[in-house]
Amino acid sequence: MLYKTEGIVLKSTEYEEADKIVTIYTKNYGKITAIAKGVRKTKSKFGSSLEILTLSIFLIHKGRNIDIVSQTEILESFFTTSKEVIKFAFAANCVELINKLTEEREVNIGLFNLLKEVLHYLRETNDPKLLNLSFKWQIMSILGYKPSLNYCCRCNKSIEDQKEMYFNIKEGGLVCNHCIVKDKEACVKVSIYFNKLVRKILITPLSTISNATIPDDKIKELEKISDLFIAYHSEKSFKTDRFLKFF
Repeated sequence: MLYKTEGIVLKSTEYEEADKIVTIYTKNYGKITAIAKGVRKTKSKFGSSLEILTLSIFLIHKGRNIDIVSQTEILESFFTTSKEVIKFAFAANCVELINKLTEEREVNIGLFNLLKEVLHYLRETNDPKLLNLSFKWQIMSILGYKPSLNYCCRCNKSIEDQKEMYFNIKEGGLVCNHCIVKDKEACVKVSIYFNKLVRKILITPLSTISNATIPDDKIKELEKISDLFIAYHSEKSFKTDRFLKFF
């Protein structure tokens, strides 16, 4: 059986003498793993279509043990020049997140479109870190981990008038003054700016965020909470996170 779908290459690994095993996040079939035979030969028909961060149309044959890539057509190569090292690193982090936070064959068109959007706008933005972090919060929201930022995540009381804000990583949201007294150690103090920023991120298209910038101290706070939140709720570690600390 053959099937056709749009997809973005998340991971590409050499296999035997001339083949590659690729992980592709597809629009219609979710994340799939497939083999491309003869792709590393000089005259391969696949060209660069199976390189990481490439958006292509894939014609795939359903195999008994592993699917087989039959044909490809490149739609967009997001990062093709060596001059874009920093932006490439943030893009690689985005696809690693999708790879590790999704299961095989779970279709999520919203998540696919979000990944395509962030890779597109990472090439144009002046603040790739803000765009990357915004993408992370939007991913977590789509996957069912949207933080509670208007009301206490424990008692559901409004936190609008509080002068101090505390974010509970485990429970996924802000905690009111009454509840914080009971368990302050499990919470991280955050600024009012952080609360307003994440609220804005969750409702703003990445195309708009790609044109924004925020102060360095605020980006550091956002990065700190983002890393703690994703690490706890995903129970995963990400290789590319360590590299991004240099930027």
